[in-house]
Amino acid sequence: MRKLASIVTIREVKDIPWSDTLSVASMQGKGWQVVIGRDSLKPGDRAVYFEIDSALPPTDARFDFLKEKCLKTWSLNGEVLKQTIRIKTMKIRGVVSQGLLMPLAEFPELANLPDGEDVTARLGVEHYDEVAAPFRAFDGTLRVSGEVLGEFPEFIPKTDEERIQNLTDCFETMKGKLFEVTSKDDGCSMTVYFSPSHFPTAPFGVCSRNKNLKDTDTNSLWEIARKYQLPSKLAHIGRELAFQGEFVGPGCNGNRDLYRESEWHVFRIWDIENACFLLPEERRELCRRYKIPHVPVIEEECPVFDRFRTVEEILAFAEGKTVHGHEREGLVFKEVGTGHPFSFKAVSNRYLLKLK
Repeated sequence: MRKLASIVTIREVKDIPWSDTLSVASMQGKGWQVVIGRDSLKPGDRAVYFEIDSALPPTDARFDFLKEKCLKTWSLNGEVLKQTIRIKTMKIRGVVSQGLLMPLAEFPELANLPDGEDVTARLGVEHYDEVAAPFRAFDGTLRVSGEVLGEFPEFIPKTDEERIQNLTDCFETMKGKLFEVTSKDDGCSMTVYFSPSHFPTAPFGVCSRNKNLKDTDTNSLWEIARKYQLPSKLAHIGRELAFQGEFVGPGCNGNRDLYRESEWHVFRIWDIENACFLLPEERRELCRRYKIPHVPVIEEECPVFDRFRTVEEILAFAEGKTVHGHEREGLVFKEVGTGHPFSFKAVSNRYLLKLK
C-alpha cells in the first residue's frame, strides 16, 4: 500500500513575496513543496503530510476546510454514491503546491509516532484512483474489471513506482549508477503471464492492477491480449514470463494522448522461474522479435544522479512531448545491469497542472 500520509518535520519555510498570507514549506527527507498559510508552520515543527493522489475521508471534521474546493461527489439519479476529498497538484498564487501539510498538534492520536511513520490507514486515507475506479465504469467504453478469476498472482510483482520526491537520499547513495529512461504512459496497468507450473490447465492469463481476470469477450484487457496474439506468442517463447505494460486508448484515464484505438506498451518483463526482471536489452529484444509494442526509450544508460543534482532538475527533465505531440506524463527510471533494479518515476508538474 502506498504511503499517502506520514509524519514529517518541516525543513524550511519561505514566504511568497507577492502574498501577505502564504508561504512555501519543504520537509526533511522529501523533495515535495507545499503552499501553506503564513505562520502556520515553522522549521522544526512536526506535521502530517498528505501526498497528492490522497483521498481523505469527508467524515473527519479536521478536513472540513477543504470541502469547498476539493470535495468530489459521485451521484446516480440524484443519489449520492460516494464522496471523498481529493488532494492533487495545484498552482496557488503562481507557485506549484503538491500535497497537504497540517500541524501534528491537530492529530493528538499521532503525537508519539516517529518521523516517517505511515499513518495512511490510521487516518482513513485511500488512493484516489482506487476510490474513483468503480465509478469510471459508468463511462461504458472501457471494461477493465470484468469477471474476476482471482487475486493478482503472488508470484508476480505488482506494478508501482515510487516518486522521486520521496527518494532524496538517492542523490548520494545512487551516484555512479546507470538507468534506462522510458516515457511514462498515462493509462491502466495490464500484466499478461505464461506459467504452466502455476496454472497447468490454463497457463496464459491477463491481469489488471490488482486482479486476475477471466477470459471473456467483453473485457478490454483480454481484447488487447488477443489483438497482439499474446497467448500464442508467450507460449512460443517457451519460458515462464510475465509481461507488464500500460493499456492506453479510448475510455482509459480520459485518453489524454488521444489514441484512436487501444494499445498496450510493455515496460518490464518478470522471469517467473528465476524471480527476477529481464535486463533491459533482453526485454527490448523480445518485444522486437515478437512484435510486441514497447514504451518509448528516452535513454538506454543515463547517469541520473551524476547528471542531476536536485529533484527539481529531474522533474524538469521529465517534461516533454509524447510521440503524438501531447504533454508527456513523465518518465520512469530503471537501474540497468541487475535483475532486481532500483526504479522510480518522475511525473511532470506541467502535465499535472495541465490535467487539473
